Amino acid sequence: MLETRSKWISVGGLIMIGVLLGVVLTSQLGWMPPVNHDSRQIPVMEASYAPVNETLDLEKTSKAFSSVSKAILPTVVSISTSKVINRSNDDFFNNPFFRDFFGQEPPKQQQRMQGLGSGVLVSGDGYILTNHHVIKDADDIKVTLYDKRSFDAELVGTDALTEIAVVKIKGKDLPAARLGDSDDLEIGEWVLAVGNPLNLTSTVTAGIVSAMSRKINIIGDDDADRDGGSFAIENFIQTDAAINPGNSGGALVNLKAEVIGINTAIATRTGGYQGYGFAVPINLARKVMNDLIEKGYVTRAYLGIGMRPVSEAIAQRYKMDRPRGVLIDVVMDDSPARKAGLKPLDILLEVNGEEMDEPNEVQNYIALKNPGETVTLKLIRQGKEKVVKVTLGQKEIGKEEETAVTAEDDDLPDLGLHIQNLTDEIRQRYDEFEDENGVLVTSVDQFSAAEDAQIIRGDLIYKIEDVPVESVADYRNALKSFEKGQVAIFYLKRQSRDVHAFVKIPK
Repeated sequence: MLETRSKWISVGGLIMIGVLLGVVLTSQLGWMPPVNHDSRQIPVMEASYAPVNETLDLEKTSKAFSSVSKAILPTVVSISTSKVINRSNDDFFNNPFFRDFFGQEPPKQQQRMQGLGSGVLVSGDGYILTNHHVIKDADDIKVTLYDKRSFDAELVGTDALTEIAVVKIKGKDLPAARLGDSDDLEIGEWVLAVGNPLNLTSTVTAGIVSAMSRKINIIGDDDADRDGGSFAIENFIQTDAAINPGNSGGALVNLKAEVIGINTAIATRTGGYQGYGFAVPINLARKVMNDLIEKGYVTRAYLGIGMRPVSEAIAQRYKMDRPRGVLIDVVMDDSPARKAGLKPLDILLEVNGEEMDEPNEVQNYIALKNPGETVTLKLIRQGKEKVVKVTLGQKEIGKEEETAVTAEDDDLPDLGLHIQNLTDEIRQRYDEFEDENGVLVTSVDQFSAAEDAQIIRGDLIYKIEDVPVESVADYRNALKSFEKGQVAIFYLKRQSRDVHAFVKIPK
């Protein structure tokens, strides 16, 4: 066995020497074996773009992240909130038998709930941008700065339809973030998310802009209006920078240390980060913030159409080369769109030269405009392109909704009611309001005089005592005539039924 093995080893060594000599001769003489042009060989394809010639300097990128972090961290604050809620104190009382037999709701006990989020200082005099859901229904709002200073914050205003809120603190030497232009963002651009996730204050994570103009349906009817959020403006920036609970209201910044978004939501099945975070574009947040600070409510430009995306079937029906634009399903009566001649089944392709492929893109574009501005729309109607100019109106919904704290409200008793004018849009969508006048109750605060009087969301207030109420202004004027401790009769419509509420004006 040993001899045979040695013989094979010797032969193998000779073969290896021969191969090495062949390689050397080949390299010296420049000879290469012929190419076998096999028809099954994968062909070489030319790329549709030029090669990227820029070299990536990782050290410079790292230093850029550090510089951005140093600049933005002092402007991102921690926001803690607390509110009192009612909870049943015994599971036995939650049984429907209790209500049916005793004819009353189960007894409740008060509990204080704590919340934690983030915010961005945007001015030296203490204005802070954050999310609506961070401060929603809060009894107390406390802000802690990067340098550990703490302040009690005042709610300036909140807008459920964009998930943006503004609070204010009083302090000295306050840092302020620089706001960028979210319209300049590009997919693939580096961004940092800054906030206070999971009680880990002043956390910075890095990622890229993964997508733009995302609609993820997070604003429901409890946070918006009776139409299930149809007026909600969702045009989120998507990023893979890690965002977790507590990041809400924090900053999404570019490599210039400019805030280009307000971190708002994550897509998750576990409650934690799974690679998908969403931020409100700063251009929309800035517009909402300025309105809340200057007016106490958000001014909304109004086009007056209902839309849906163009599907393959719609594109085929209209003989389009591909699905693009949005289909106009509804044109509201007496709306700017109706006055300009828009019709159902028109396909909206562009607004002011900007292509529109999703309804939320149109909503966001119009939301950044002011009532009275004129926009140019490119349409397809009956297979032909058409250009129409529309002068935008003002969307009344939310204009005088009492979700904002304003000086105008200081002299009014706080009944815990949030109301808005009854608009033509609401009348069109809800038959019970078609021939009615009044103000619509959009929400009722817990432990309030309105809740004690059993007023509920969706009620229509059309009279207080003998005073007709047809607008928010009428409602305010009617309340001014009552003294603290008096009981006022509110006349309501509830699902086409007349209801009376006896409201005690709080002391």
